[in-house]
Amino acid sequence: MKKQRKKIAGTLIISFFMIAIIGFFTISSGNIYATNGRINILIFGVDAQDSSNTKGTRADSIMLLSIDSSAKNPVLISIPRDTRVAIDGRKSQEKVNHAHAYGGVELLTNTVEDFLGIPIDYYAKINYKAVEEIVDALGGITLEVPVDMKYKDPYADPPLEIDISKGLQTLDGGQALQFLRFRSGYANQDLGRVEAQQQFANVLIKEAMSPLTVFKAPTLTKIFYRNVDTNIPKTKMIYLGLKNFIGRSNELTKMTLPGRPAMINGVSYYVVDDSDIQQLKENYLTNKTKSVNASRVEVLNGCGISGTAARFAEKLEESKISVESINNYESNNIIESFIEYNPKYKKDAKKIGKILGIKNLIEATNEVDVKVIIGKDLTS
Repeated sequence: MKKQRKKIAGTLIISFFMIAIIGFFTISSGNIYATNGRINILIFGVDAQDSSNTKGTRADSIMLLSIDSSAKNPVLISIPRDTRVAIDGRKSQEKVNHAHAYGGVELLTNTVEDFLGIPIDYYAKINYKAVEEIVDALGGITLEVPVDMKYKDPYADPPLEIDISKGLQTLDGGQALQFLRFRSGYANQDLGRVEAQQQFANVLIKEAMSPLTVFKAPTLTKIFYRNVDTNIPKTKMIYLGLKNFIGRSNELTKMTLPGRPAMINGVSYYVVDDSDIQQLKENYLTNKTKSVNASRVEVLNGCGISGTAARFAEKLEESKISVESINNYESNNIIESFIEYNPKYKKDAKKIGKILGIKNLIEATNEVDVKVIIGKDLTS
């Protein structure tokens, strides 16, 4: 952990927010706009006590909640804060949680949109004080602590002291915050912290499913208003969410963004391949629509910026051009984008070129019918 920084743990309030908005969209789905048939909400904590005044602070506990237009098939995807992404205005790729420090909600939202190749419809920004207040309002929670959590940082503001023993423990609000702020003792670093947060969320959701929790809605609503900055209408959201989500918690799919830890230029990152993003979108983030092309299309990343192929494949999918696969090109230094096509599919190649703004079309014989190589001209 670094000095002079608050390690924000938004997982707890995130879980309540998730429960609330699933219920909210269940009621309101007929009037809520959903891009591509799904509603995507970016939910994250911030390193500040006041969620409305977070200039220069990094995001923490970043998650994407996606629900289809009928408020069914919800999926909650944890995005590790060390995920390596391209951030607009920065010369090289950085960790995703830096985006909020550079440009607030707008830049973080745009960064995740570009990285995953999906639109973000709403956001929720949460401060860490909610953790203590929610857990205390529930009377504490009981969970299995995976490791001994011992840490002191007298220079933090406020000073930080974590002392929680491994094993089954009942935590109050302050201890819950300690649990979620702890990150230095896991064998797999940031992923270990993400797994602990998911465990915490599972326990919280189970507690929230208690019928008695509905009677705490007024208290939870006040906590909500004090600690959440969101562009989703909050009126009666907690009440409606708890009322409509009880008995449906098993419908929620929870996962971590697929990827791997890596050291790049001496910095620890979490690296996600374009192919993993595409698979994630196909399995969880896309409502299938009938495509207008008969050709097999492949999109390749030739510029070296993670997420590029996925982003341009999404543009094609939005135009009902079915993309069979995405991957990295043999070179990551392609200056001008181009399209290779088998002679039979010149018409599809021209249509794709028009959609993406690629004029360089080359007749070639490949395993796929149309191969789209994205160069630096489309990403600069």
